[in-house]
Amino acid sequence: MAIDHDVELLSRRRTKIVATLGPSSSDEGTIGRLLDAGADVFRLNMSHGDHDTHRRTFDRASRVAAAAGRAVPVLADLAGPKIRVGDFEQGGIELTEGATVTVTTRKVAGRAGLIPSQYPALAGDVAPGDPMLLADGVIELEVRQIEDTEIRCRVVRGGLLENRKGINLPQSTLSTPCLTDKDRADVRFVLGLGVDFLGQSFVRRAADCEALRTLVSECGGGAGIIAKFERPEALEDCEAILRAADGIMVARGDLGVELPPEKVPTVQRQLIDRARRHGKPVIVATQMLESMVTHPRPTRAEVSDVSNAVMSGADALLLSAESAAGRHPVPSVEMMDRIARQAEGYLWEEGGFELLHHEPALDPPIPFGDAVARSTAQLSRDLRVRAIVVISQSGMSAATMSAARPAAPVVCVSSSESTCRRMGLLWGSIPWHAYDAELADAVSLSRSVTRWLGLAEPGHFILLVRWFSADPARNTPSITLLTV
Repeated sequence: MAIDHDVELLSRRRTKIVATLGPSSSDEGTIGRLLDAGADVFRLNMSHGDHDTHRRTFDRASRVAAAAGRAVPVLADLAGPKIRVGDFEQGGIELTEGATVTVTTRKVAGRAGLIPSQYPALAGDVAPGDPMLLADGVIELEVRQIEDTEIRCRVVRGGLLENRKGINLPQSTLSTPCLTDKDRADVRFVLGLGVDFLGQSFVRRAADCEALRTLVSECGGGAGIIAKFERPEALEDCEAILRAADGIMVARGDLGVELPPEKVPTVQRQLIDRARRHGKPVIVATQMLESMVTHPRPTRAEVSDVSNAVMSGADALLLSAESAAGRHPVPSVEMMDRIARQAEGYLWEEGGFELLHHEPALDPPIPFGDAVARSTAQLSRDLRVRAIVVISQSGMSAATMSAARPAAPVVCVSSSESTCRRMGLLWGSIPWHAYDAELADAVSLSRSVTRWLGLAEPGHFILLVRWFSADPARNTPSITLLTV
């Protein structure tokens, strides 16, 4: 039997695309084309650019989204502590395997045999025998001796080390706080803009998320926290971080340096599964279509990587330099859209997303709300419903329903505009802003919205889901089967 490669594509993609805005994509025309190409979420990378630049970009994105009638969330990604080498007299040095080199925290220019570090606490955080990985792990040093500010190392794996390349310390306990002074200033700034999510870098434990939550509360903001998994310590405290954050990001750049690279795919898969069990969205990031920074087409390996992330059930896929600084920002989004649609079409033909549904262990029993969501997802398959309308004021009901990966699109209805935008990150979601008066008759609203969106016609089934609550005493979820 021949392989059928012409799968039928779904009318609406379930997996979301996060597009980073930057020099290649900060004008209103390009932002509009990114939306048309399939971008669902915009990202501001606080590691680059100044506040004035980010303010202009945010304002343009808001105007474009409003003109398109779209609830488009904005994710501001905090820089976090940066552990890097300093500058060299000649722009870089060549390191030879077996040679001895000194890493110093003194403010000096680097030269042959001397590597300056911008991280003042480096000498106190490493110990003899610790590996020190430079330039995304291309170069490896082994710490031999520490004297005050000077760290003597042996070159295990050499190469060309250039100005301001990153330093990774996979076996060292770092003393630097998760939130830097720059991060705190950036948080106050972006909350003033009205961003919907904060990407938190360098998360190691749940307390890091709680510290950011406290800062957000002090600033009077309501942005969700997306904890970035990029340190091995975060994997040890995974469950607590998932409870403390509003979502997670699998930041494969640093994670792929801190861990042996062959372990990253299985860690990614486990993080996706864990996040879904907690009803939290998960974003897969880093080098998804990296070659499209310069080339108009991705590599076959990149296409497979994106497809596998979709088939694993990720809520969203992130484009970084591809859309922010690359030569082909709009084609990058178009390509990611095409790959995701192809993968979802295959999943649908194989059983209406049942391949995404992993049965959790039933000892102890899963929460009542999660059980209702799973039952609703099964109903959506059995009854061939055309849409699931979820009434959600905080977004919890929508997140719980999305995590069950139902067959039908999830229309997330809220009277809160900020909640609508935040629900736009969820797998399969279609945010819809409604007034309180409309919510008084949820049945009529459900029928009219699904017709207006073109999801259902007279005679089709839809499901109305409401009354989830984070408070167990008030958690009385309801499922109503409606005929349009």
